[in-house]
Amino acid sequence: MTAKVHLSKDHWITQEGIGWAEQVATDDFSPHIPEAEFNLRIARAKKLMAKHGIDAMVLFAEENKYYYGGYRDAALMFTDRWRHCFIVSQDHEPVFVGESILDSNVRKTTWVRDTRYWCGVKPWRLPLKFQEVFVDTMIDLNLANKTIGMEYGAHHILQVGIDELRALEASLPNARFVSAERVLWEQKAIKTDWEIALMREMCQKTTRVLEKGWKAIRPGVTERDIHRIIWEEWVKEDMFETPCMSNPVLYLCGTDGPNKYRIVTSPFYDRVIKVGDQGFSDCGPSYKGYWTDIQRCFYVGDKLPPLLDDLSRWGRDAYMETVNNIYPGMRACDVFKLAEKETYRQDWNQFVPIEFVGHGIGTLNHEPPWLTEDDLTEIEPGMTLCIEVGCYDPELTYMGNMPEDIWLVTEDGLELLGCDLPREIWLCN
Repeated sequence: MTAKVHLSKDHWITQEGIGWAEQVATDDFSPHIPEAEFNLRIARAKKLMAKHGIDAMVLFAEENKYYYGGYRDAALMFTDRWRHCFIVSQDHEPVFVGESILDSNVRKTTWVRDTRYWCGVKPWRLPLKFQEVFVDTMIDLNLANKTIGMEYGAHHILQVGIDELRALEASLPNARFVSAERVLWEQKAIKTDWEIALMREMCQKTTRVLEKGWKAIRPGVTERDIHRIIWEEWVKEDMFETPCMSNPVLYLCGTDGPNKYRIVTSPFYDRVIKVGDQGFSDCGPSYKGYWTDIQRCFYVGDKLPPLLDDLSRWGRDAYMETVNNIYPGMRACDVFKLAEKETYRQDWNQFVPIEFVGHGIGTLNHEPPWLTEDDLTEIEPGMTLCIEVGCYDPELTYMGNMPEDIWLVTEDGLELLGCDLPREIWLCN
């Protein structure tokens, strides 16, 4: 009896009469993640899956496809016309399942070598539907009746429809589908040496960009002019990449009167800056797949008004007292209480203006843990945290001051990952 030939073994893009083999042989190979780093991540994932009773993870989210596959798609081809995923399992090397047009990108930028394709164009003689190849691959990997981890949590840019996920689950009735969150964040929250070095470089670049941006703010200049200067500096630092889903400046601006505030993002840039304006820069672009989140506040004029001068100092001191007293073993909720205490210490009218005082950062702008009053996550060495603590005017006449930086948790406390800019309100004139 002839053994069944699975689709996953019979659909390679290299076919007779088509020059793909020559292209593969001659094109440059430019992986985004070093091979040693890639192997380290996969080995760690296999151990964590075994620990948490998961046989494989199916990954659709952009940031997870990059973290575990080294794959980035500049065109963000996330509709069902180009559906694709990575399968990371305990017993196999990572597998890419996706539309054949993505073949070159996968082969030229990742270390993944097991690639299985579908294509809606019939002359290619490939399976016509993603689900067809996905199910066949799961059968071929002996995963059709195993425990499969899915990206069911909140912290993902999930590039697949809910209806599609339900259809995939129904197509494997003997499999058990569970959340992969425990594996994903137990691993991704603790950064590797390669990630930490990359984030140091990223923060150094951010320092140079923001410093030039702040020096350009003055009366008579339009908001668009400032954004253009900052964007140009990001490009010079090779920090504008694709995919890029961030806005490097959340520019809050208004006069020194109440109820004049607004969040300014594209396309509302043509307002002319004037004396008395207040604002802040937050977030930032990604660099080699990792995100920035740095915040500083500014005031346009020759001198800070007395209350704003107090808020500048209070915000700085509350922030630094919080940072200087964070240590491994604390819980995320302990950090929130610490920050709350430090804001009250500055002024009894103060309160924490947002529901968190920080968060993790890495392949996403905001990652677990969240430094909130109800997050019990233990702070561990190797985590990278954005701490954001500040003091604001309860009357809303002045915005106030909330610095934010990226910090590495060490055995002794926190270490600043670059961007050592002044944490008082910047005076721009």
